[in-house]
Amino acid sequence: MRIIRLLLSFCVTSILCFASIGCTKLASDFDEKSTASEIISGAERAYIKNDFVRSAEIYLKVEEYFPYSDDSRMALVKAIEAYHAGAKFLDLRSISRKFVKLYPEDVKAPFAKYMVGMSYFEQIIDVERDQGATRDSIKEFSELISDYPKSEYSDLARKNIKIAKNQLAGQEMAVGRYYLKRDNPLAALKRFQTVRDQHSDTPFYPESLYRIVESYLVIGIDSQALLAYDSLIKRSPNSKWTLLAKTKLEESRLKEE
Repeated sequence: MRIIRLLLSFCVTSILCFASIGCTKLASDFDEKSTASEIISGAERAYIKNDFVRSAEIYLKVEEYFPYSDDSRMALVKAIEAYHAGAKFLDLRSISRKFVKLYPEDVKAPFAKYMVGMSYFEQIIDVERDQGATRDSIKEFSELISDYPKSEYSDLARKNIKIAKNQLAGQEMAVGRYYLKRDNPLAALKRFQTVRDQHSDTPFYPESLYRIVESYLVIGIDSQALLAYDSLIKRSPNSKWTLLAKTKLEESRLKEE
């Protein structure tokens, strides 16, 4: 009896597993004989089960078998959403660009363009690493704002650009500090000047001026240090970096005396 119960249990489990697998089809299970509705239903089931990549692949079958149809257009948008949910950034970028190319005037085009930017933005890493993805995200978001200025996604893009620019400024500052600590004030100065000239709207701007003061004092060009200090007073009179710069200049004068 025990053996029979075990066999029955195994059979029931196998049937349930088979049924579960059968409910979520592969993209290859669909062909030109499948209806758009059948394909979409299969993609939706995969998405519900958090099988995002499979869901996207199935949605793309609608575009393959029913190109330029309303179902195809909708399925491409759903594929974009699925790839985004699955963090498949290369696929997300590719399909998003495809949608914008096919339907540049569609109401969903700004969303697709935004997702191109997000495919880079969500790969931004810490300031100590290469910022290629950061620059690419700024480029894509800027194009979105230019092409679809009235879209709600343009507002989101502006916020993300601000974050991305802060990231770039942060990297320049990190590298500049690194050079300064290793007695290479000229290399450090170039980094701090980049932040001053290109990222004046970021939180790193006051520190960049302070570091410029510090770098010029190390180099021995006090006149330039004073000019940077004057800029710091005008722009951020109450900043801690202004106080630190003042202290640094006073210490430098005491040493000279």
